[in-house]
Amino acid sequence: MSTPVSLDESYALCDKITAERARNFHFAFSVLPKERYKGICALYAFTRTADDLSDDESDPVKALENARQWRATFDAGLAGDVSLHPIMPAVADTFKRYKIPPVYMHDLITGTEMDARQNRFEKWDDTYLYCYRVASVIGLMTIHVFGFDDPRAIPLAEKMGIAFQMTNILRDVKEDSERNRIYLPLEDLKAHGITDAQMVECADSPAMRALVKFETERAWQHYEDAQALIPMIYDESRDALGSLVAIYKRLLEEIKRREYDVFSKRVSLSTAEKLSLAAGMAWKKFLKFGS
Repeated sequence: MSTPVSLDESYALCDKITAERARNFHFAFSVLPKERYKGICALYAFTRTADDLSDDESDPVKALENARQWRATFDAGLAGDVSLHPIMPAVADTFKRYKIPPVYMHDLITGTEMDARQNRFEKWDDTYLYCYRVASVIGLMTIHVFGFDDPRAIPLAEKMGIAFQMTNILRDVKEDSERNRIYLPLEDLKAHGITDAQMVECADSPAMRALVKFETERAWQHYEDAQALIPMIYDESRDALGSLVAIYKRLLEEIKRREYDVFSKRVSLSTAEKLSLAAGMAWKKFLKFGS
């Protein structure tokens, strides 16, 4: 049991975690109104901690136990006992304030358990389920904090989450291969003539670039399909979502600019470019919003 903290202290801790760890997200979140920003930071802090418990634990059995305990901590917090972790006062307050369905966080924790149980995904449906659990549900929680009225926003947020996670997978494909993790569907590897061993080696080749091109186009289509989500979000939150989409789509553009070489150097954007895409009308111009 952690030392009890006040609600303000809990939100401050979530803010600190977000500022230190969020990278791309923090640039977009910084344009939110204060109260919504605090709620997003609470969600991020919880999901970041859940992800760390699975990624940083070399023993799968221990990782699953960590996930079980984290699930219990979340349930206890929503039931009124926020003493088990210092971020829980803020997390519980955010769920109550924005009426976020708890099932989304349970799905996220199940996604972290998938990382402990498997490191291969046979078909696109399997990769999609993983992306849904570790990313789409974050988007679904996030739009509750952003604010929306149109129920069509829910399936669109799911699509957007898939696009975000596929972008992460493509950006990190070499890093993941070094950890013996392949998130791209094995059926796609086979279709491009790539063996499991070649994917783990992750050496540059025409076949590997063709695979990355195929998956990049799939991710891009999900962004396009989900584009209608942005105008459904409350005006005061729209810049945050638009900025985030612009930053992630720009990562895909960078992958394309490098002719799908994600093997020699990790794809990233400069701080100046992120700030530019997060500023005012810049993301609208980038996304051709409203055209």
